[in-house]
Amino acid sequence: MYTTRLAYVHLTVRHLEAAVTFYTRFLDLQLSERFGKTALLVSSENDAHFELALSEGTPSGSVVLGFAILSEEDFRAAQDFVRLEGVPFRLEDRGIAWVLGLQDPDGNTVELFLDRRASGGRAFWRGESAPL
Repeated sequence: MYTTRLAYVHLTVRHLEAAVTFYTRFLDLQLSERFGKTALLVSSENDAHFELALSEGTPSGSVVLGFAILSEEDFRAAQDFVRLEGVPFRLEDRGIAWVLGLQDPDGNTVELFLDRRASGGRAFWRGESAPL
């Protein structure tokens, strides 16, 4: 068997500029290339050309995107930032992770999560969630 890893996600969005603003402002992604009605974004910690492609068009349905946050301090900073910006969000404790959930301009769920398995969280999710 061979090994794989997720390399990129490609979303169709209604308004390209609104989507680019959301992902660069709230998720620290950087614009790496733009052509036609498409923008390619990459996180500041990655040397890949892109991780998220956004193309303007008619979305076919919503998706869930998960972005890892590496420390409790950064998780709290993300909460403070979205609260300051007035962006609606939800907080969940899934046992294995704390989750800060947002909606992008097209209604896709964006989850910023802090993996807690090594710092007091459970080893398995089991589909359970509680308010954080």
